[in-house]
Amino acid sequence: MTDYLLEGPKPARMYEVILPKKLGYFGKVQEVLEDLFNESAIRQVPFVRQSLARQGREAGFDEEEWIKTLCRASRGYSIYEMDGRYLSPKGPVDERVLVIRFIFHNPGGEPDSRTDFLTASLEVVNHLVAHRFAAELGVEEEIWFLEYHMPQLAIWRKSETPVGETQL
Repeated sequence: MTDYLLEGPKPARMYEVILPKKLGYFGKVQEVLEDLFNESAIRQVPFVRQSLARQGREAGFDEEEWIKTLCRASRGYSIYEMDGRYLSPKGPVDERVLVIRFIFHNPGGEPDSRTDFLTASLEVVNHLVAHRFAAELGVEEEIWFLEYHMPQLAIWRKSETPVGETQL
């Protein structure tokens, strides 16, 4: 029998980006989400270029580490759909939306500037995802960006040592 060890609960940050589900958006959604794992693509995002220009003048700022942290912080996402209704100036509108969920946590022990993914998480989701959708799709009145306050994450992680054996 395999044993699992409880890690946490520990601080986490959770965000959701909500946009209308339209077939024409699928290519852009895939591009934006895949770019989260590509350092050269991250460097091309206008927010990142502006931040690098601004922070590059600060003593001790390490551009390479900052880009690597942005890239490593978003280790994954989940996508689901939901149906809803909202009130527009023209009356009620039924709409299916795409929801992209991100959960961030700091792995291991105490974070340092290279592994403080909680600090980087807001920039990653707000600027590398939500703002990119808004700017590059350019047709929606609103794209929602939702942040959940103070979530706690617990992870049941498979133990390296099988049940009944002891570590020496």
